[in-house]
Parts: sequence; structure tokens; C-alpha cells
Amino acid sequence: MVTLAYSEQLEEIAKELDFGSVKGLITDVMTTRILSHISDFSEEIEGFELKHNKNYETASRESEEMAENFQLFDDLMAWRFAQEGKVYWQNRLKELSHVL
Repeated sequence: MVTLAYSEQLEEIAKELDFGSVKGLITDVMTTRILSHISDFSEEIEGFELKHNKNYETASRESEEMAENFQLFDDLMAWRFAQEGKVYWQNRLKELSHVL
């Protein structure tokens, strides 16, 4: 792991860039990146909901009662991954607020 050496100069540059401090810079960059992940997963989920005209739970339940449909099965796997990814990054965002 690389260690960042703290210096007054680094703090000064962070303030000049309107981050307030090095901690503010780190918080802002990490928050922005996490929100980007959440947004990407949200868009993917919305795409599946529009495509299938229902939410994941309903589509999954109905697929169990249908004949094999590989396209739907593939969609459900990707849909579930997107939902889990969104929840994961939402939790990481909450953790970030407690860590910094």
C-alpha cells in the first residue's frame, strides 16, 4: 500500500482547489466515484424495468412459472447483479461518512 506523505503544501493546494482540506478532497473524490457507481446501477435497473414492464421480484417470480427463456434468465442475472451492486455502493457511501 502506498502511503501519502502529508504536508502543509498539500493542504494549501487542496484549499486552493476549493476542497477545504486534504480530507475534503479525499471525501469529495470518493463520494463522487461511489455516486457514479450507484447511478450506473440505477440506470441499468431502470432499463430492465422498462424492458420487462415490471420490477425484478415480479419478473423473477413469473419466470419460475414459465417455460425456459434463456434471454429472460440472462436479463434476470444481470438485473440481480445491478440491484446487488447498487445496494453495495449505497452501503459503502454510508460507511464513508463514518470513516472520514
